[in-house]
Amino acid sequence: MEKIILYTGKGGVGKTSIAAATASLLAGKGKKTLIVSTDPAHSLSDAFETHIGHSPTELGKNLWGQEISVIEAINSHWKELKLYLTGLFQSQGLDPTAAEEIATLPGFEEASHLLYLEEHIKSGNYDVIVMDSAPTGESLKLLSFPEAMSWYMEKIFPIGRTTAKVIRPLVRPFSSIPFPNDAVLGNMESLYNSLKHIRDYLADPDLTSIRLVTNPNRMSFNETKRAYTYLLLYGYNVDALIMNKVYPPESGEFFKLWISAQEDILKETQYAFPELRFFSLSISKSETLGREELEKMGKELYGDEDPLKVFTKSKPVSYEKVDGKYTVKMKLPFARKQGINLFNRKGELVVEVENWRRIFYLPQSFSDKKPVSAEFINGELNIEMV
Repeated sequence: MEKIILYTGKGGVGKTSIAAATASLLAGKGKKTLIVSTDPAHSLSDAFETHIGHSPTELGKNLWGQEISVIEAINSHWKELKLYLTGLFQSQGLDPTAAEEIATLPGFEEASHLLYLEEHIKSGNYDVIVMDSAPTGESLKLLSFPEAMSWYMEKIFPIGRTTAKVIRPLVRPFSSIPFPNDAVLGNMESLYNSLKHIRDYLADPDLTSIRLVTNPNRMSFNETKRAYTYLLLYGYNVDALIMNKVYPPESGEFFKLWISAQEDILKETQYAFPELRFFSLSISKSETLGREELEKMGKELYGDEDPLKVFTKSKPVSYEKVDGKYTVKMKLPFARKQGINLFNRKGELVVEVENWRRIFYLPQSFSDKKPVSAEFINGELNIEMV
């Protein structure tokens, strides 16, 4: 498979239309393309004016669509683990209905989306996967999940199936809590390996492009700046920004104030995101629906550019050793100095930016170092380690 293109942004900015337009354009160029919606409020079917199922649905030559069902995904990927958790909660006195409800743990939804994505990558059925993601906050949860879940798996579930076989008979007589069987432990081990694989794929700028979609209004623009910062925090490469729903100058006197305000934001964008490839799309005179109209929209958006191109490649996080001095450098362009907190926790570097936290797995040469000072210069956090 050549590429994953993931679109994210504030709700209502037009992610679904942009994603559908890109998928239609690529399919028209002969690329076997799958467009996947991870937004619980699916609207791909509306965009293509046809029903799109929970499994890949053919939408025409070279084009398939999928609207993932969380319930079906959990039953498909988590059957053994969910059965174990349901039994565990029932053993502690919960009635069966409540136990089954609670057994759907936070993170199951994000993990299920990622497991479907890994299956598509492994299948080799598609040249490109276009992801119509949920609004910004949910997308960040999705993209931060693999690393966070891997940390929990290593810390909380380090026990292997071989060890479990020895411990299970010893624990059973003294505890009413059911001990996980081989199938459950195998389920968790498979999850761990899958999440590591998909994280590596999503973080590779040659394989995955994350593109921000925004509108030329202050609320959308400010959220885009925060999203860009948090994506960099988690080590993802953002290669383009798409300004959607721009009023053209000929829109008329009624939109004069809107056009003036948009011009200010468009100018600011050039300075705020100097590293990103910038695209803009005028607001449509009517709804863009159906594959043919969506493909026209894709051509208008990208022009002569190839959507599969990596428009920007940067290192959000880098490690430097100069003259015996160890430094971790993190690009956090729109973070506030007051909103950044970092500390060492038992050999792990923890960085907090506002409401988001990342626990860093440091390279071997940095693993025994502790942060002693940090300096925030021009949107880059420089952490000295000794």
